[in-house]
Amino acid sequence: MKRKWLPLLLILVLLLSATALFACIEHKEQEEPAAPASTEEKQVSVLFLGDSIGEALAGPSPLTERENYGYYGIIGNINGFSYYNRAVTAYTTKDLMNFVSREDDGVNMVRSLIQNADVIHISNFGNDFLNTSHNQLMVDLANDVYTRINPISTEAKANFKQTITTVKQLNPNALILVQTLYNPAGEDSPLVPTYARNYLASKGIGPDKYHEIMDKLIFEINKSLREVQEENTVTDENGNEIAPYEIIDVYSALEKVYREDNARWQRLICEDGVHPTAEAHALIAEKIQNSLAAHGLTAQNALHNYKRDKVRQLNRLYANIENKEQVRQTIMRAATFGEVTKAYFDGTQNKIPHGDPGKREGKTFSITKTFDVTMLSVFGDSYTGFVDRKKAKIEFDKNGEYTLYIPLLEVVTGLAKYYIESEGPINANSKFSFGLATDYFSDIAPGVDKSDLEGILKEIERLYGISVIGIDFENPAVQQMLENYRQTGQLIISTPDVLDEVIGIVCRGTYSVETMTVGDKTLTAIYVNNAV
Repeated sequence: MKRKWLPLLLILVLLLSATALFACIEHKEQEEPAAPASTEEKQVSVLFLGDSIGEALAGPSPLTERENYGYYGIIGNINGFSYYNRAVTAYTTKDLMNFVSREDDGVNMVRSLIQNADVIHISNFGNDFLNTSHNQLMVDLANDVYTRINPISTEAKANFKQTITTVKQLNPNALILVQTLYNPAGEDSPLVPTYARNYLASKGIGPDKYHEIMDKLIFEINKSLREVQEENTVTDENGNEIAPYEIIDVYSALEKVYREDNARWQRLICEDGVHPTAEAHALIAEKIQNSLAAHGLTAQNALHNYKRDKVRQLNRLYANIENKEQVRQTIMRAATFGEVTKAYFDGTQNKIPHGDPGKREGKTFSITKTFDVTMLSVFGDSYTGFVDRKKAKIEFDKNGEYTLYIPLLEVVTGLAKYYIESEGPINANSKFSFGLATDYFSDIAPGVDKSDLEGILKEIERLYGISVIGIDFENPAVQQMLENYRQTGQLIISTPDVLDEVIGIVCRGTYSVETMTVGDKTLTAIYVNNAV
């Protein structure tokens, strides 16, 4: 939801460890795999659009399980759908409006995906409001002042209306689902910073009221979704009202847990106080599944498939826990989607997953292929100018493994060393907001102490195949930096000796390729790492 600056390493972990449509290249019959055999019955095609809630990069733990924990993957897998996730972290309504208007660019193929989708699911709106000052936001809400909120709401509604208009022009027959926003605020919520807490306390408002106050904002956001729906509902020739989209009431699903089982509700919100955990994604998936079932789009054996997938996860991630067989039996006895979810997450609560990253299955290139890295862009911000493009490359071998090498320019490293020598230590917490990354360490490297940065980096390499070039853990200067971080939580680069001459990232993993036809072109899509 909210845009946060994350260090480059964390961004790469989030993006490259999860499944992604890495590239599309024009299909060459003698070099690329053959297109999969056609089937008589067309798969339902589902496209997921929106923000970080839809992208599911925060919540799944470890991130190699993103396709199995994110609601988009749950829905796609248990129903046998052909599904695509093009949600983008930090997207506002304006970002999404611009996104759906893009021409196909050879990578995301947004226009073609919209045109060919049977179902389009959207998560949006939250970032428009949460990108404002949390201090002022909570103070305004406590005083029922909406002078800042109303203009945001007006603009967001106009943007979202245009998004829906564009989507419907591209695909007038698709079922469009739009989910409401849940209330993530609890007593320890980072959405209520120190200034706001002190102000609220001076008015006699304690932490037990934070959820109630935040509810005012959530109400405004969800009201906007319903207003856009109502304002754009039309009547057909038979007098039937046709809404532009159907609303998935995620808010009520999580709020029910908040009221009835607050201890469980606390399991639904990530440490960052904003994003849904894997368990919350499962609750969202249930709401989407119910809606799809009402339209006759779900698989008859979807519940069985959900049980199958959860048992597979149990065996893969929690093979050594003492109660594994009991959890498995409880899952298999479950009569509903919700009972499966509760059995799995109750049974694995406070257990550390020990999953093997595994190997991605699928077609591979018949010969080793190497591509230059010509662009590096994250959340719309380009980092290409920092990369040594003469040396950066990605190689796909015929055995289904890839290596991505992204070294920074030596001049960048030289400038960093010079800056430390002339200006003094670099505090990454304050200069690059590195402290924000710590909220995600428990998910990225489950079971590792959040103060053990060396352990976290080594676990990232084990799970995701991502390692940092230019950090020698045997270097006394590096060891001192890591020890200082362990003691203070501040990542301070106090000496140029910490940095080697070449700094960068190496990513290793598995890949698969699939052919896809867009207009008169046959393209090859390259998917990286082990998810489906």
